[in-house]
Amino acid sequence: MMLVEWDDTLILGMAQIDEHHHKLVDILNRCYRALMLHDHSHELEGVVAELLDYTQYHFRTEEELMAQSHYAAAPSHAAAHRKFINSVTNFKDRSDAGESFVAIDVLVFLKDWLVGHIQNTDRAFANFLNDRAGS
Repeated sequence: MMLVEWDDTLILGMAQIDEHHHKLVDILNRCYRALMLHDHSHELEGVVAELLDYTQYHFRTEEELMAQSHYAAAPSHAAAHRKFINSVTNFKDRSDAGESFVAIDVLVFLKDWLVGHIQNTDRAFANFLNDRAGS
């Protein structure tokens, strides 16, 4: 039972980043399974906490790569990361406060943001690196 299938559209060709993205997709699918099995209150707490920790680690890695490569779009890319962290923190606060249906909001947000970010923003960075390597 998966919400997002890991496939070639999510692979950027950067092994470390692809590995991170795969783990984020796994976290998303765990959230989806918890919701479908109606066991989301306990599972959601762990998933959101793991998501916050892992995305911060992942974003630091991406941002270090952007700085090392002098990527011109790094500031806007990093701003998207900060916005994501703020959104997930908000979901965590709502979940901690016992708000109902947070799992559904988290799921919709994660799926849309993660897939869109990988396929657009991160792909642009991967293309930049590939273009530089080919020069």
